[in-house]
Amino acid sequence: MSRFSARFSKEEYEELVQLSKKKERSINDLIREAVRQYVEQSNKTSKPDKSGG
Repeated sequence: MSRFSARFSKEEYEELVQLSKKKERSINDLIREAVRQYVEQSNKTSKPDKSGG
């Protein structure tokens, strides 16, 4: 698995901590899921590149 470093404001981090506790899941799990959802949604709404590549 590849690593990636992200920076969050104190407020964003605290929100992640609270959600992590509520869901009983790690912060890493929550972030991976959010990224997967974002990529899937972006792929559904993206229009093909007119340059052909």
